[in-house]
This record gives sequence, structure tokens and C-alpha cells, in this order.
Amino acid sequence: MMRRDVVPATTRRSVIVLLGLLSLMGFGGVAMGATTKTYDFTVLLDDDEIGHQRFDVTSEGERTQIRVSAEFKVKFLLITVYTYRHSNVETWQGSCLSEIQAETNDNGDAFFVKGSYRDGRLQWQTQAGERAAEGCVKTFAYWNQDWLTGDRLLNSQTGELQRADIDILGKETIAVRGSPTPTTHRRIVTDQFTIDLWHGLDGEWVALQSTTNKGKTLHYRLQ
Repeated sequence: MMRRDVVPATTRRSVIVLLGLLSLMGFGGVAMGATTKTYDFTVLLDDDEIGHQRFDVTSEGERTQIRVSAEFKVKFLLITVYTYRHSNVETWQGSCLSEIQAETNDNGDAFFVKGSYRDGRLQWQTQAGERAAEGCVKTFAYWNQDWLTGDRLLNSQTGELQRADIDILGKETIAVRGSPTPTTHRRIVTDQFTIDLWHGLDGEWVALQSTTNKGKTLHYRLQ
């Protein structure tokens, strides 16, 4: 017969109290009331896999935090000819950016963006100096189609506030995780690049495509 007193009652009570405190304090998981959506992409250059990029979007009320990590490596004849690493944490209040902290290593060139909203404007620093903008500032918020509005977007790598035209090109069915999926196709055009985005009819971001300055195509494939 199994003994019921293998773990003393006082110890069991202590464990229960500790687990309760950890739950209240938010340890061991996402804070109570918050929801997290993860977008994990395999990244291809033409047909060659070069790395991954992950977006964790955590929302709680009017506050949203986005954590981004990316690592790419391009090889030619087994020799690495290009590397890219990027990390970024953004905090949004409603549909406007309130904080950003990003670091990028673009094949040896280092960039950073660090800023916050105060005194009625977003103020941020980059390796090129200090900048500021009044009103509602947005980054390239691929993960939320409702936030892809306006005519200027903050580049989280360089810290540049870029003019952008955002157009809805219509409905389109594409393959997502091997299945035909109805989507809405959008296009972002700046003076430096063009990005095509696809979102499912439920709003989920499912694909990205862009052309490099060397004529190659960058694809994001949702895992």
C-alpha cells in the first residue's frame, strides 16, 4: 500500500503556497491577462535557406510588446560571404510606438536604435545621432495589418524615418504550411526597397517577400 505521508503535510502546504505566489508574480509563464502570438519564419534567398526570423507579440490591454530576433548566413561555394544578426524589443501603446531598443550587425556594420515617447514625441538615438518625431510613430509592423497605415515608418535597423506608400493589392490564395490559404496582399514601397506582405483572412501574418539590390528574392516562409 502506498504511504500517504511520503511528503510531509507542512512541505506540501509550503509548495502550494510557493506555486501560488509564483503564479501571482507571473513567474513560469506569460503575465496573467496577457496573450502571446509567435511568428517563426524560415528565410530563403531565392531557393536557398539562409536563416530564421522570429517575432513574439505579447498583448495586454492597450500595451503590446514585440520581441524580434533574426540570424542570416549566406554562403557561396561553402564559404560564408554574408552574415546578419538583429534583435529588437518594441513597446506599443495602442497603435503607436512608445519604446524601442534594437541592435543590428549587418555583415560587420553595427547599428543601434534606442528611444522612448516623452513630452509629446518619440525621441531616439542611433549611431548617427539623436532624432525625434511628433505624433504617432510606427515601425514596419508586419505582424499587425491594422497598424500598417500612414506615410512614414521607422526603420528599426537604421533609425531612419522613411516615407512609405502602403497599398492593398487584393485577395490572393497562396501556400501556407503546404495548404492553399486565402490572403490579403499588401505592398510597402519606400525609396530604398519594396516589401510584399500576405495576411490570412483572420489577420494572421503568413508571408513576406522582397527583392534585394542585387536582384535576388528574399522569402519568409511561416513555420
